[in-house]
Amino acid sequence: MKICSLYGVGYYYIPGTDTCIKIGGYVRYEAYHNDVSGHYADRNPSGHFTRNSQTFGQQARFRLTGDVRTQTEYGTLRSYFSFGFNFLNGSADADNGGIQNAIALERAFIQFAGFTFGRSDTFFGFYNGAAYGLVPLGLDGSSGPSGHNVAAYTWQFGNGLSATISIEDSNARSKGVNDLVNVNLGGASDLKGQSVPDIVGNIRVDQAWGSAQIMGGLHKVGARYYAGATPGFSCQNANTTVCDHPGDEWGWGVGGGLTLKMPWDAKDTLSGVIAYSKGAVGFVAYGNSTTNFIHKQGIAFGADPDAIFVTGSGLELTEAWGGTLAFEHYWTPSLRTSIVGAYLNVSYSDQAKAMIAATGGGTCAASGFVAVTNCDPDYSLWRVSSRTMWNPVRNLDIGVEVAYSQIDTAFAGAAIRGSNGNGLSAGVYNVEDQGYWSAAFRVQRNFWP
Repeated sequence: MKICSLYGVGYYYIPGTDTCIKIGGYVRYEAYHNDVSGHYADRNPSGHFTRNSQTFGQQARFRLTGDVRTQTEYGTLRSYFSFGFNFLNGSADADNGGIQNAIALERAFIQFAGFTFGRSDTFFGFYNGAAYGLVPLGLDGSSGPSGHNVAAYTWQFGNGLSATISIEDSNARSKGVNDLVNVNLGGASDLKGQSVPDIVGNIRVDQAWGSAQIMGGLHKVGARYYAGATPGFSCQNANTTVCDHPGDEWGWGVGGGLTLKMPWDAKDTLSGVIAYSKGAVGFVAYGNSTTNFIHKQGIAFGADPDAIFVTGSGLELTEAWGGTLAFEHYWTPSLRTSIVGAYLNVSYSDQAKAMIAATGGGTCAASGFVAVTNCDPDYSLWRVSSRTMWNPVRNLDIGVEVAYSQIDTAFAGAAIRGSNGNGLSAGVYNVEDQGYWSAAFRVQRNFWP
């Protein structure tokens, strides 16, 4: 095959055409302690820390990537894909839904004349978590490797300055809506079907010193029908069109990100992102679980739905802010270490707190709890981690990551919890701040080019 030098190293002309293609990918092995899904254990199964839960897991992963480009009178026509397979553990995990043997389509997009159509990262995203850690933090606005369906247009103004407007999948970003009549806080979502996509925009600059971005987004929040069980409001055929519904609201988010190359060595970088949202927690913490739960000596619990409501009320939008900051240093060309910190703060309006306090017959019930003595659903979640990566030979990564995570809990005091089949017995538990250590190990062979 003839080498194509138009787009960099690794491209070849497809025989008989003027189209260039680059094939890549990787094979990966990972082992986890308290991260058995390849995510930090702020969710099931590790969050329960019972004998029903797996605290050690192994995963094999394969990815194949393709980058196909052709020069046209409108510029470069590009299509890109990344897909593969994951296999996590070899036996069923009761908390984790069984064996995870999955096909993963992470990227599949077309770019032409400034347009991007398909599965890419959200254009609200900026921080590249994969560049600094083995396990996703999930406390930033990026969809990360999993990808997000978008239809976008990018203007290039020159000198590295660009702006993008994007229409994006709303459900993938949504953290759900809780009808407190049907479920307690953190229970099953009562989100309406998607009718309006998210609208996202950014302004970005890329220079020799690094890059920077400001971004914003709109997220339509809507619920299904009232349950018809609130005093002073009743209707027949609950959860149907007879019962009406709360009006839709617009959630929104704003943020900014910055990546700096260090003056002493351009390989060393400092990168961070911060965001605020109302009714759209996914703009702050795209990959984080909607219900955070840790049980060790006591129980820590926190939920971050985009909104809550009761029969007869409107939607009460949840507020959130937070971000991630990372620094990476190269000790040698083949050995580097990163340090990452992340924070999420979730808060509710006074009206939302009153609604939550009234659930469970006035006992302030949350998901899995029958009663909570101190009813304050505001909470925060933070993590610190460090990853060291060694490249003994070209295209071979060997890495270790250690992390500490903590929920400064929603609620406090004593709580009655019922048994729900995860090994945690029914009884009275102290609701208090909880933290835990976790670790990951990776060996990855990257295909070249």
